[in-house]
Amino acid sequence: MAIHNSEIAETFARLADLLELEDANPFRVRAYRNASRTVGSHSRSMADMVQQGEDLSRLPGIGKDLAGKIETLVQTGRLPQLERVESRTPAELRDLMKVEGLGPKRVKRLYKEIGVRSIEDLKRAARNGRIRQLEGFGAKAEETILRHAKRFSERDQRVKLSVAQDIAVPLLGYLEKCEGVKQITIAGSYRRQKETVGDLDILVSAKKDSPVIDRFTEYEEVVEV
Repeated sequence: MAIHNSEIAETFARLADLLELEDANPFRVRAYRNASRTVGSHSRSMADMVQQGEDLSRLPGIGKDLAGKIETLVQTGRLPQLERVESRTPAELRDLMKVEGLGPKRVKRLYKEIGVRSIEDLKRAARNGRIRQLEGFGAKAEETILRHAKRFSERDQRVKLSVAQDIAVPLLGYLEKCEGVKQITIAGSYRRQKETVGDLDILVSAKKDSPVIDRFTEYEEVVEV
């Protein structure tokens, strides 16, 4: 099963997030973010380009090293560099970045400035009013973070593949009918047909003026945007 450009882009973006979290060289972080944007917005399939032996290093922001990583992803579906970074990043901190409204910069500040190391630490800090004391957060942001942290910790982390399919199939059918949509798929554990699924990462390529985002937010089962 060929890997999609959006999945390669997602891999590079995740690697950039984790590297930023551990204070890696900012130029290295930026290189992965630029590569993510280049691959994600490219009109041609990276898998096809690799298969045809094309020189990926000619793409904007893609040097020999990144071209090699794209080839590895196309050929194996894995990126050893990401796996190494994930192995040395505490799972609790990776979970924090999954909370709505928290990216690597905010997680890093919460960790370094008030010692937040887990979802429970995050909820405790929010209840005690410690997050609002940090510059750039405020009371409203603290309230939002607490709400999303509660939702993250209370939800079932994984569901059976059959349950995920009952949710995914009608949603994909609904989105496919949207004007301007060119390609749509679901990435991650669902695409790999694992026994259980944590969430549904929906990847869509569409024309610039496609109303696909509005159509998604108007889906009858959407609870919050």
